[in-house]
Amino acid sequence: MVTRSQHRRNTLLDLSTAACDLFEEKGTAATLQEIAQRAGVARRTLFRYVDHKEDLAFLHPRIWLDVLTEAQAELTDGSVRDRLVHGARRISEHIDRDPEPVRRAMRVAQSIPALAKGNAVVQQLWIQRLTAEVRHGQTDADEFRAHILAAAVMGVINAAIIEWYRGPDDLRLVDLVERGLDFIAPILEP
Repeated sequence: MVTRSQHRRNTLLDLSTAACDLFEEKGTAATLQEIAQRAGVARRTLFRYVDHKEDLAFLHPRIWLDVLTEAQAELTDGSVRDRLVHGARRISEHIDRDPEPVRRAMRVAQSIPALAKGNAVVQQLWIQRLTAEVRHGQTDADEFRAHILAAAVMGVINAAIIEWYRGPDDLRLVDLVERGLDFIAPILEP
């Protein structure tokens, strides 16, 4: 039986594949209707997941948010760094099971500069989620500090993903993320 979460991920993967296909064929001239049709979903369904066409090149990071949420449910105690590394491991395992769709989406996004707007949207979603993670269990946590730390963690994740994408196929994303988190570990703990 397919869970709601699995159905959501499958829909996002179908949309990502359709968007990449059409962006490769037509560039930004591809329409939302064409993408929805190719993915086998209603246009209205597409708008449950994205607000703009540019967002479709960055659906994998939305899936990773779900993976992070599941990982955080597995590890409710521990330091901020421990929880972030645990989440990074789960996301990396998810990516390592089938890295080609992620690499393809990255190639498409890099080849069409107009898609950069979608990256900004997903970055903001991640920073909001990471801010909540940094504040986890801290009732008196400073919102500004949490937001800055979340942005620093997002910087680590961005740098690791870029290095992973450019590196050899056997490079493990989780190793890069852990290394990056080690660099900023002194500022992560209250």
